[in-house]
Amino acid sequence: TLGWHCLAWTATYLQHHVGAPWRYTPEQARLTLWWYALDPATTRFLWRDGVIQRLKGWGKDPLVATWSAFEFVG
Repeated sequence: TLGWHCLAWTATYLQHHVGAPWRYTPEQARLTLWWYALDPATTRFLWRDGVIQRLKGWGKDPLVATWSAFEFVG
């Protein structure tokens, strides 16, 4: 999975508050690992799209924003 690289990159380069590195909740980290999972035989992503359904205030927007930053710059 490329998820480990995403977790490391966001912790290094993104901030949550001034001077505080971005930290995922355990569930957000698990979703990140699954989101970037690769097929070992083909090295292609296992999924082309997906839906995250959680309650309001769970942190869906910041989570996907970190993924977008990772894919754009990381």
